Parts: sequence; structure tokens; C-alpha cells
Amino acid sequence: MKLSKSQIDQLKSWISKKGYPEIDVQYEILDHVACRIEKLLEENPKLSLESAFQKVHAEFGVFGFSSLEESYKKMIEKRLRGYFWEEVRSLAASAKILLPLGLTVVFFQSSYLLEKIFGFQEGGLALVGFGFLIFMAFWWYFTFGKDFKKYQNYASWRGNQGILMFTYIPMQVMAQGYKYFGNINLLDPANLRLWQIIIVLLVFAGFVVLSVLPSLFNRTLRVTQALEQMYGEN
Repeated sequence: MKLSKSQIDQLKSWISKKGYPEIDVQYEILDHVACRIEKLLEENPKLSLESAFQKVHAEFGVFGFSSLEESYKKMIEKRLRGYFWEEVRSLAASAKILLPLGLTVVFFQSSYLLEKIFGFQEGGLALVGFGFLIFMAFWWYFTFGKDFKKYQNYASWRGNQGILMFTYIPMQVMAQGYKYFGNINLLDPANLRLWQIIIVLLVFAGFVVLSVLPSLFNRTLRVTQALEQMYGEN
């Protein structure tokens, strides 16, 4: 038995009242519950929608949909990690890899030139580092800030924030690294030490993560939008 839009809306309301704030988790639960209720109503057409819902809810035991919520969140996290590495591989295999590579070169060489030309010494790296951080803050705001209130209620969005934490160490290198290793000249690779190469790779990794975030977030969001389109708006 196919559920009507009004019945789907009623199920949404009941699921929301059970205490599941993330929108995509709500739709994942709704997808499972709706399929199960349709089967119950086919078996017993006289069963009311509310009774069918309560029966499905009871099937999950005393914790209700909590186990289903946890299962779907783990699935979302696993899917997000899979998308992340797919996007990284896609970036590495295309000309887009030049973006994080170029940003890494600009970051280190601009600080090096500030030292050599203007005598900023290690302070050049700090100046460039803070400049990059300010630029990325504005980039993040103008890329995601407009719809932030909508996206913050998605588990997929919160997962993206978790991936953003991978940039923490590279960002710290940008902001405070000058205290420990000074400026690095990438145009003279023969004289780079192992620890300097590691520092460069850390910063490059941070730029790679930032480069894939927009496509990663849009990809995870499309999955939720597909469920929204299937069941309609609240």
C-alpha cells in the first residue's frame, strides 16, 4: 500500500517529535519506517497509521529509533569518508591538483621573499600565514555562510566540519610555524631537509582538504535532497 503525502507528512511529524534533529537522519529513518508501514498496511488494511507507526517503533525495543539513528549516522560517516577519498583521488588525477600545489608554493615563497627583500625574517611566514587564514575565513563564509542555518542541521554538514579538522595542524603551521622552522625556499629543493619537506607536505595536505570540501559537501547534500524530493517538504 502506497502512503499518501498527508500520511508521509504525519510520519515526519511523529519522527521529529521523537527527538531526531538532523534532517538527513530524519529522512533516513522515514525511508525505513515508511517502507515498513506500507507492508503492515498491506497485510492489515484496517490498521490505523498511528497504530502501524507505534508498532514499527516498538519493534526497535525500549530505545525506539535510537539504534536506527546510530546505524544511519555511522553509515553517513562511512559514506562521507568514502566520498572524501574519492574526491581526493579525483583531484589528484586532474589538473585541479595545481590549485593546492600552487597555493602551497605561493604560501612558502611569498614568506621567503618577504624575508629576503623586505627583511621580515621569520615574521614573513607569520604575516603570510595570517593572510591565508583570513582569506580562507572569507572564502568559507561566502561559500557556505549564506545557507549555514539550513546546513547546520544536516549530519552530512557536521561530518564535513569533522573533516575540516584535518586542516588544524596545517593551519597551526601557517599561523605559528615561523617560531620553529623559519622560512622555506621551495625553489631550492636540493637544500631542503627532511623535516622541512614534512612541513611542506602538511601544508599541502591542508590545501588539498580545503580544495575538495565544496564538491564533497555538495555531493553529500544531494543525497539528502534526493530524499527530500521523494517525500516532499515539511
